[in-house]
Amino acid sequence: MRYIARINSRGEEQPLTSHLLGTADRASSYAQIFHAGELGYASGLLHDLGKYKHNVQLRIRNHPIKATHSTAGALAIGKETTWRAMFGPTRLHKDLATLVQFAVAFHHGGLRNYGNKDEPGSLCHRLASADDDPEEQEHLWEAAWREIELPALPIPIDGPLVRNLLSRQSRESYSWKMAFLGRMIYSSLVDADTIDTRIFCDPDAAQAMAAPRPTIHELNDRLEQYLAARFTNVEPSLINRYRKAILDKCKSRAQLPPQLFSLSVPTGGGKTFSSLAFALAHAKKNGLRRVIYVIPLTSITEQNAAEFRDALGPEVVLEHHSHFNVGDLDESLGEAESLRYKLSTENWDATVVVTTSVQFFESLFASRRSKCRKLHNIAKSVIVIDEAQSLPRGYLEPCLRALEELIEGYGCSVLLCTATQPAWDKLGRHVEEIMDEPTPKEMFQNLKRTVEELRGSPHEPVPDSTLVEWLMEEHQALCIVNTRKHAKKLMNYFKSRKDGIFHLSGRMTANHRAKVLKEIRRRLKDGERCIVISTQLIEAGVDVDFPVVYRAIAGIDSIAQAAGRCNRERKLELGRVIVFHPESHGLPSIGWLKETAVEALNCINRHGAENMLSLECITEYFERIHGTRDREAGSKIRDQYGIVKMMTRTPPHFPYEDIAKQFKFIESDMEPIIVPWRHPAYRTDPDNPLDESAFKLIDRLATAPYPAAVLRELQPYVVQVYPKEREALHERQLIQKIQGVYVLHDFSFYDHTTGLIIPDED
Repeated sequence: MRYIARINSRGEEQPLTSHLLGTADRASSYAQIFHAGELGYASGLLHDLGKYKHNVQLRIRNHPIKATHSTAGALAIGKETTWRAMFGPTRLHKDLATLVQFAVAFHHGGLRNYGNKDEPGSLCHRLASADDDPEEQEHLWEAAWREIELPALPIPIDGPLVRNLLSRQSRESYSWKMAFLGRMIYSSLVDADTIDTRIFCDPDAAQAMAAPRPTIHELNDRLEQYLAARFTNVEPSLINRYRKAILDKCKSRAQLPPQLFSLSVPTGGGKTFSSLAFALAHAKKNGLRRVIYVIPLTSITEQNAAEFRDALGPEVVLEHHSHFNVGDLDESLGEAESLRYKLSTENWDATVVVTTSVQFFESLFASRRSKCRKLHNIAKSVIVIDEAQSLPRGYLEPCLRALEELIEGYGCSVLLCTATQPAWDKLGRHVEEIMDEPTPKEMFQNLKRTVEELRGSPHEPVPDSTLVEWLMEEHQALCIVNTRKHAKKLMNYFKSRKDGIFHLSGRMTANHRAKVLKEIRRRLKDGERCIVISTQLIEAGVDVDFPVVYRAIAGIDSIAQAAGRCNRERKLELGRVIVFHPESHGLPSIGWLKETAVEALNCINRHGAENMLSLECITEYFERIHGTRDREAGSKIRDQYGIVKMMTRTPPHFPYEDIAKQFKFIESDMEPIIVPWRHPAYRTDPDNPLDESAFKLIDRLATAPYPAAVLRELQPYVVQVYPKEREALHERQLIQKIQGVYVLHDFSFYDHTTGLIIPDED
C-alpha cells in the first residue's frame, strides 16, 4: 500500500513520509530557537504515525469509516526502549518524552489534562484505551518502521535546555519550567503541521507566507528617520525636552543585554514611541527576532497599531486582538474542514506584533491548538507590556512568572511600561529601570501639570444632575465614568443641547469612535466648546488635551491615566482633575472596580486629595492592592485561581485543560457584533444608514472559504458586547449569524451619538 497523508483539491496525494519528515524538520527548526530541536523533531516525526493504520488510509481515500490516528505516535515515544534510545536514560528524559506524548496525542483537538485512566479525554485515558486490536497494531508498527527510522536525538544533561530546567534548583521551578516547555513543544508541532499542510494544499497561500519581511535592522532605521523628523522644529518646551531625554535614554539603555526592564514615565512623556524605539534598538543589538507590543485595551491596540504603521510602513505591523476568534471554531472538525480556516489562525510570524493583554497572556496558558500555535514565535522577542500596572491582580503572579520564564528559557527581553511606578521589588522582582536619570520621581515632580480635588463621598455621592450642571459650566471638559450604562445615562441629560457634547464608549464601533475623536481634537485645537462623556477607553494612550477632567472614583492608576488627558501639552500652568463619587449606578457594589476604588479612597484620605497622584500615594496604593504588606495573603490574591499550583504539579501530571479554563481575562467574555453602519455626516445618501464598504465585506464573508482576511477588514465595524447583551439582541431578532459572527441588521438599534442600543436595558 502507498501510505499518504492527505489528498488535496487537485487530486494530488501527499506521501506520508514526506509530511512526517517535512513537519519534523520544521518543528525542529522552531523548537531549536529555545534549544529543544530534538523534541520538536520527535513530535513532528511521530505526530501522524497513526496514519499507517489501514482504516485511516481508507478514510483519507474518502471511505466513510471512523478512524483515529493521534494516539499511535504518543504510544511509540512512551515506550521506555524508545525514549531511552532517542533522548537519554534519566528520569528527566522520560519527563521530556511525556511532553512529546502530550503534543502528539493532542495535535488536533487541543491540549488536555494528564489525568488518569478514568478521566475521559485525558492523556492517561487516551493511552490506556487505545482500541486497536493486536493484529492492526502490529501492522501499524511494521508499516511505520519500514518507511521511517527513529533517529537518536540525545539531549545532553549539561546542554542549555536542561540547564534552564534545573536552573533554580527547586522542584517547583522544575515543574513550572517543564509545564511551560510542554506548551512550547506543542506550539512548534501544530504550527509546523499546519504550514506543511498548507504548502501542499494551497500553493498560493504558501507563496504569500514565504514573502520576505523587513528585518529588525530595517525597521529600526525607519523609526530613527521617523522620530528625527518628528522632533525637528518642535517647540523647545519643558515637556518636549523631557520627551527627547526619555527617547535618548531608551535608545542608550537598549544596548544592555536581555532582562526584565521597567520604563516609568508620566503620561504625556512620549512613552509609546520611546518604548518602541527601545524595543527595536534592543532587538537589533541582541539579535532578537521580533517586537511584541502588548496593550490592555482593544481600542488602544487599534490606535497604536495605526501609529506604528505610519512610522514603520503599512505592511509591517500585525494587529491581533479579540474582536474575532476565528481560530476558536470547533477544532474537533476533520482535517479538510479545519483547513478551510487555515488563514484565520494567527501564528505571529511578523516582525512587529501589536496585541492585547488578553490575547498574549491567555495564549501563554491556553490549551486550544489555535491559541497555542503562536507561542514558539514569542521566543527571542522583545516583549513590551504597556500599562503593566493594569494586569489583573488575581493573575499577576502567573503572568510575572511566565514573563520571567520567557526571559530565562526562551531568549526574550521584557519591558514593563507604566505611567505610575508599581513596587516591583515588593513583588520579589528585580527590574532594571531605564529612567535612572532623570529618575521617575524627578519627572513626576517636574512634569506635574494638574491640581487634584475630591468631591462627594461614599455617603454623599454626586448626583448625575449636579455633575451635568458642573460640566455645562465648562467650555472644554472631559468626564470619565466607570460603565457604559452610566455614560449613556449622562448623555440623556444633553438630549436637547448636544452641540459640542460628545460620547465615547465601547458601544460604538471603532470607525465611529475615530470620527468622533477627530472632531473632538479639532474642537480642542480651535478652542471651540467641547464636553466629552467617556468610559475609561479614553484613559490609556488617547492623545487628547483638556483643561479640566472629571473622573468617577476608581483606582489610583485609573485616576492617573485620566489626569494624563489634562493639560497634556502644558498650555496652562495647572489643569484641574476633579475626582467625584458617582451615584450608585456609577460604581458597582462588588468586584474589582469597587475594591480598587475603596483602596484609592483609603490612600487619598491618608495623603490628602491634593497628593493623590504623588509617588508616595501611588506606591501605597499598589502595595495595598497587590497585598505586598501581608506575604501569605498577598501570594493568594495574586494567584487567585491557583494557576501556579496547577503549573507546578509533579511532572508530567499537568492539567493543561484545567489551567486554560481558569486563566480567563475579563475581555475574553465579550463577543463581537458587526455593525455595518455609517454616521449621517459621512453618508452619500443621508437616508441610507448602511456603509456600502462594510456591506460588500459582509457579502464576501458569507461565502469566503478563508474568512480571516475579511474579518480583519471588518474590525472597524465591531462592537464588543457581553453574552447577556448579545442574547437580548438575538431574542429580538436584531442580529443574524454569518460565518460564526453576528451582524446587526436593524439600524434603529444603533444611535449616532451613543452607539449600539441594548433592548430593555435600564
